[in-house]
Amino acid sequence: MFTTHLVLFIRLLRPWPVGETEFFANLLLDVAFLTTLLYLTGGSTNPLVSYFLIPLIISAAVLRPWHTWFIALLTMICYTFLLYRHQPLEIFSMGGHAVAMNAHFIGMWINFAFSAVLIAWFVVRMAGTMREQERTIAETREAGLRNEQIISVANIAAGTAHELRTPLATMTVLADEMKAQNPDLSEDLTLLQEQIKRCDLILHELISETANSSCRRIVTVKKVFEELLERWSLIRPEVNIKGEVDWKALESKVRVNQSFHHAILSFLHNAADASPEHVHLAIVPEGEEILIVIEDRGPGIPADIADTLGHARVSRRSGGLGLGVLLSSASIERLGGEVSLLSRRHGGTRLEIRLPLSNGA
Repeated sequence: MFTTHLVLFIRLLRPWPVGETEFFANLLLDVAFLTTLLYLTGGSTNPLVSYFLIPLIISAAVLRPWHTWFIALLTMICYTFLLYRHQPLEIFSMGGHAVAMNAHFIGMWINFAFSAVLIAWFVVRMAGTMREQERTIAETREAGLRNEQIISVANIAAGTAHELRTPLATMTVLADEMKAQNPDLSEDLTLLQEQIKRCDLILHELISETANSSCRRIVTVKKVFEELLERWSLIRPEVNIKGEVDWKALESKVRVNQSFHHAILSFLHNAADASPEHVHLAIVPEGEEILIVIEDRGPGIPADIADTLGHARVSRRSGGLGLGVLLSSASIERLGGEVSLLSRRHGGTRLEIRLPLSNGA
């Protein structure tokens, strides 16, 4: 026993954190020491026999349920053993009252067993509920921080969109005048005019989306992705998307808004930037949901940002703002969907979007 205490003392001097398995082993050791002590001091006749409840209560409050049930069973076995095998002490014996004492000891055992079951059942459930509440509070706090980021970015974007309309209008007038005065630069200025119009269209969509972000419509998956691919062919004609589509999925209906298109296009842009030669898009039905998969063969997700990607503003790309995945994930979640970012086994990133089907108008 001295050796055991010495080992435990040395362990306490170490800076290593105490894991769940080690904590459980220490509780088992406490039960073993207590059983030995009670065996030598009257067994079940010793009033301190109810001390078996202490490691049980500690386990119920800290460890997993199966640990607690194991300790509850072990302590009841030890208590039962001490009913029949122990070193008697005169101080705990009552001569001439053997029948009454036997009934008393059996009553103590029943009381202990009942208390052990109650603790293992109710305290474990209470501890589980408290841990679930702590997890929910942490998730709510994290969601609140993310929403604050999104709201601040949205406010800045809306203000910037309004302010940019004036310089774009000036650039349009100047481009028209320069084209009239310099016929030899007509081709370049025509391209410049197209880019200005495109910027103006993007700003118009941004302002319109800010005003109508809550407006949703029910459309078929086919119509949604026809619109997406048409816009993609205009934006990035050099990137060819390889598709794998379940025709049954195309006839399904989903509820979307304007931000949904921007979210999917943002994910496609990320995949195209990672591997322009290979962007794979798959659409398949999964029960009451539609699964949209976007894959690339780029470098994959860095391990140091894998847990925060989509929950906070992060970016590993030079010049990137780190907002694309955050805002796009939030747009999908507002529609009741779910976004998962995974690393592919043979390199690259696999993005899964699950969107609930809509049966009503």
